[in-house]
Amino acid sequence: MKKFFLTLALLLPLAVFAAETKIAVVDLEEVFNEYYKTRIFVANLKKQAEVFQAYAQKLNESRTKLNEEFKNLRDESQNLALSKAEQENKRVQAQEKYRQMKAKEAELQQYNDSKVEQLKEERAKLRDRILSEIKTEIGKRAALAGYTLVLDKSGKSLSGISIIVYHSPSTDITADIIKELNRGYEKNDKKE
Repeated sequence: MKKFFLTLALLLPLAVFAAETKIAVVDLEEVFNEYYKTRIFVANLKKQAEVFQAYAQKLNESRTKLNEEFKNLRDESQNLALSKAEQENKRVQAQEKYRQMKAKEAELQQYNDSKVEQLKEERAKLRDRILSEIKTEIGKRAALAGYTLVLDKSGKSLSGISIIVYHSPSTDITADIIKELNRGYEKNDKKE
């Protein structure tokens, strides 16, 4: 009799938990990638990166030109056909070009570092904003449907295996979330 009550005491909380818990799954990665704001965000970041790369290319071309000028002046400073005064003058000019070239290299490196960091920060900020909108929509959908728990099926364990081993397709709300987030955008997209 004791075993019966002990078993009942152990199973009763599980039964209550199961009766009160309604679980849904969503593929956050798919929702994020299919959300129209993500596509806009990625396109804008790509354009910004192209602008940064174009300016960096100009800086690099300037550095290359300075390097060529430095090499020519260095070679001329060693030309035995020139007088010692002319050789010394070319050597001083070569040193100045070398200094300018190194300054341009430092400018290019600093520019690249700052722009990479700027893009990282902007990507993180926009990603967080989009994920917040997605989570809000998931929360609304879960509340309307009576779900008490929504799990991300795109999540992986440390071993790279999906955390959700099985779920009924009827509990997957991914398509509904994508449809709701993109509502109104498809119409505008088709007109354009």
